[in-house]
Amino acid sequence: MERRTFLQALGAATAVSSLPLRAQDAPGAGRITLLHTNDTHSRIEPFGPGSGNLTGRGGMARRATMIKQIRATTPNLLVLDAGDVFQGTPYFNEYKGFLDYRLMSMCGYDAGTLGNHDFDNGVDALVAAMSEAKFPFLNCNLDAKGAPALAARLRPHHVREFPGVKVGLTGLCVDFKGLVSPKNHVGVDWRDPVESIKPVIRHLREVEKVDLVVVLSHLGYDLHGYAMDDLHLAKLVPGIDVIIGGHSHTFLDAPVKVGDTEIFQVGFAGVNLGRMDFTVRNGLKLASSGMAVPVLA
Repeated sequence: MERRTFLQALGAATAVSSLPLRAQDAPGAGRITLLHTNDTHSRIEPFGPGSGNLTGRGGMARRATMIKQIRATTPNLLVLDAGDVFQGTPYFNEYKGFLDYRLMSMCGYDAGTLGNHDFDNGVDALVAAMSEAKFPFLNCNLDAKGAPALAARLRPHHVREFPGVKVGLTGLCVDFKGLVSPKNHVGVDWRDPVESIKPVIRHLREVEKVDLVVVLSHLGYDLHGYAMDDLHLAKLVPGIDVIIGGHSHTFLDAPVKVGDTEIFQVGFAGVNLGRMDFTVRNGLKLASSGMAVPVLA
């Protein structure tokens, strides 16, 4: 039954049609698929017995297989992560994040961002683990000038181009206050996400001329007004097409639309793989769809 559910979900995830088919087939249109995770927290193996409705879900091997299957039929594909890869199982205690980033690289991740828990062992330990990552880390609101080794690994933005579509990516991190011990972010200061991201969005739109702007956000989906979150970010910053979220462990079955921005987050621990499909032309979204695909062992 679980396998049947997985196959049904995976098949449904290939449907790219929130608008009529003729919109997707418009001359000059390009398609792009985004697969994404958040808050995986070193969940290398599936949840074991006694984990309630999470029993048997998750695991890097299953996720890798799903990504490989989708990649085989989806040439325009980006695999992304919204932070908090670290902390949560004995695998992190033993391997300090090295294993997580190595396995993500083997899965073919294209970009990621940092969350608060990724600083749990300090900046030097984070940078050491990042050596296993074969993908860029994106962030525009952490000032790491005081930590040159980390600054060298962070990019404010990243552009990927496919036939018919150009994608611009950036990332944001939640405020460290109350979440990260000062000794664990020495040389790294948090900056206001709204003011930090505005010039990046402007650069991606006006200089890079991207068709789709994607933000990997570790701010949280809805923090009920006590801190900046994805819902408020979408309202305050024009020009964002997609927010792939993390931090709040929010389970969404499909993207939530705020104005022209689509926000998606798929829980935690890798129990779901998010999928979003877009058809664009000259910076205009012609069609979009998205769903959370369960990762079943």
